[in-house]
Amino acid sequence: MPLLRATIVLRVGTIVLPAADGATALARRVACSGNTGQGLGQRRTFTNWWHKWVDGKNPDSPPAVVVSKFLRSEGIDPYRLPRDELEDFRNKFLMEARWFAKAEDDDGKYGEACELLKAKRSAILDQWRDQHPLPPP
Repeated sequence: MPLLRATIVLRVGTIVLPAADGATALARRVACSGNTGQGLGQRRTFTNWWHKWVDGKNPDSPPAVVVSKFLRSEGIDPYRLPRDELEDFRNKFLMEARWFAKAEDDDGKYGEACELLKAKRSAILDQWRDQHPLPPP
């Protein structure tokens, strides 16, 4: 009986395996999961670290959650912003919340800080709206 070979195309290259039952089953799993080398997507159910960091989930950061929601409400995609600009904007948000917002509770301070940022940083927000618009739903 001739030795059969199965070729599996993965993200980083091609693997050639002997066509035993395990190899054909693996080739079938790869083909059925959509990982055939074209338009490779994540097979995990969670998002990557950048999305978690931007959304304030890892590490847990309530001000980052507020900034991310605020940017989306302004029509800006926070995932497309450069990290240094997003960090700088978060710092400006915290400065407004801690020094200039007059509300007593955190939710009130955060809401007031968003309004202050909208007034003070309108040029940056307009520029980001043009450069990093939200994708269509």
